[in-house]
Amino acid sequence: MDGQAIVSVSAAVTALTQIIKWGGLPDKLGPISVLILSLMGVGVWGWSEGTFERTQAFAYFAGWIAVSTSAAGIFGFTRAASTSLTKATAPPAGGAGSSGTLKDN
Repeated sequence: MDGQAIVSVSAAVTALTQIIKWGGLPDKLGPISVLILSLMGVGVWGWSEGTFERTQAFAYFAGWIAVSTSAAGIFGFTRAASTSLTKATAPPAGGAGSSGTLKDN
């Protein structure tokens, strides 16, 4: 994929991602949906170009990553992915982070 193709596919995938988010897809499903939609976008582009060849495999991979990172901002990857990290485990009892924080008004 050349730069022009990446920009074209990114625009289409970003718009489609925005429409799906507007339709009600939860933020926690954002990262996987962006990866899948980007893969579909790059795949449809490759199919329309007729260049599915082994020698183009890395170009498609790099294009998929570029398209994914472009569309990732729609869901705010760091915000959407951080909920799973903050829910993973509780801090150890009696150790650092075991006391709650207080907010002064």
